[in-house]
Amino acid sequence: MKKILGNEKGAVAIIIAVGLVTLMLAVAMTIDVGSLFEERRLLQTVADSAALAGAQELPENPDEAIQKAIDYANNNYGENIDSIDVEISYTWATDDTITVTVLNPDAPLYFARVTGENSTPVGASAKAIIASPEEVSNVVPWGVKLDPGEDWNEWLSGQTEKTLKYGPQSYEKNEGNFYALDLDPNVPHSSGGANEYYPRIVDGYEGDLKVGDMIWTEPGNMGKTSTKVYERLAKYGDGTIHDFDELVEDGKLVQPNGQFVMVPVINRLEHPTGEEQIEILAFAPFIITNIVTSGSNKGEIIGKFVSQALIVTDGGVKPVEELGLRVIRLIK
Repeated sequence: MKKILGNEKGAVAIIIAVGLVTLMLAVAMTIDVGSLFEERRLLQTVADSAALAGAQELPENPDEAIQKAIDYANNNYGENIDSIDVEISYTWATDDTITVTVLNPDAPLYFARVTGENSTPVGASAKAIIASPEEVSNVVPWGVKLDPGEDWNEWLSGQTEKTLKYGPQSYEKNEGNFYALDLDPNVPHSSGGANEYYPRIVDGYEGDLKVGDMIWTEPGNMGKTSTKVYERLAKYGDGTIHDFDELVEDGKLVQPNGQFVMVPVINRLEHPTGEEQIEILAFAPFIITNIVTSGSNKGEIIGKFVSQALIVTDGGVKPVEELGLRVIRLIK
């Protein structure tokens, strides 16, 4: 009997020992897997951000896009990245896509070192594309008129100055329309009037608009236009108007604030008196450079076009265009 009991105690001791080893391995696995997951999450963040940074230079400057992605990854995680691979490719247009792969070959292990391994490689990859938006949100309620024979793309290629919203004495053919717009598309003219027009100066139109949408003019001078523009400048900046060159470099928007607006391009009105339904021909990035606050042209809004401007939108996108609004987006 004593021999049997002794054997059982020995067996129990073995089982406990094996169980403890198994438990320790399980703990090691859990801790190390969590550590490696956190390492990969951080690498993925770096890859995503580097891809988005590089995509801003596409499609015109693929070499600069590669260098910008590498610099971003090194500056944010450099000491632990052994390899940074950047590739420029085609999705919808030449050189419109960037893929960034980052690798840490020696992500540390802790409890799992009992297996003889002190580290393991961990990597992450991200792909970003630059495109043009099919839909635009936060559009301001003013229309830039396209006169017969004009090409709106020519406005964007230089620092063309245009009037967005006219004052009461500034437009010789004006009989009630000052190029203020009711931006509700494809519906009968709404009765919101100033109650909708003024908030849309500050925050833009609350929905999405696209080329081809039919919108209405908003007759009347809308006397509080300049007041609401300054409200916008205070909400999205420091309340003042900065020089165009402070916000734009080489034709690109580099310092957005409340002066930056997105406006629909429309044809010159055929019937300048009363309400008129018009088609959105395009969207143009614009910097407000002057607000007339007194005199016969009070409420007139003037500014210059920007060749390129990056915006944020969840709407559909299309192949990137040379000029106008652009979107960068992770696609993998």
